[in-house]
Amino acid sequence: MKKELGDLDSARDRAIRFGKLPARIHPDNAVETVATTAPGERPTSACSEAQSQALLAGG
Repeated sequence: MKKELGDLDSARDRAIRFGKLPARIHPDNAVETVATTAPGERPTSACSEAQSQALLAGG
């Protein structure tokens, strides 16, 4: 019984310090977004088209 009263006191102290928690959000209702950017053009100082093809082809 004494532990229960201590738990209630702790809960009350947390509520006073931090306020009311927001409503829970179910994972199915959450939509995650990630900011992305399109890759830029290949710099002219990069390897030539033949070199790029050789690297991408693996040989």
